[in-house]
Amino acid sequence: MAKILIVDDEPTILELFKYVFEDAGHEVTLAKNGRQALAAVTQNIPDFMVLDVTMPEMTGKEFVIELKKLATRDRRLGNIPFVVMTGENTMDEGLNSVFASASGFICFFPKMILPEKVLEKVAEVLKGRR
Repeated sequence: MAKILIVDDEPTILELFKYVFEDAGHEVTLAKNGRQALAAVTQNIPDFMVLDVTMPEMTGKEFVIELKKLATRDRRLGNIPFVVMTGENTMDEGLNSVFASASGFICFFPKMILPEKVLEKVAEVLKGRR
């Protein structure tokens, strides 16, 4: 069982991914934006994160930037593997570079991906980390 943090502002996405990950035996924490995600990460470091790009209060990009800053004080925060889900058709170069420069970044997924595909990626990454 892994601790999974799902960060998205869409309640339907949160609940769907929560169901799929809990059904697979994982402990799930939900956050509606990057600010809530930062609080969740510092309280209970997850084994994996699923991160949306566009959210109110703090975007996925802003979250990753702040997480990098926190990782200078606690290195464990800089090594959390994560995937980014986006509804954007194209990603600008600046956004790509922020995520790609984060040590835990795995890949981008389209927002409408089957949650089971994300679950497969999580299992693959976590298996490789053991």
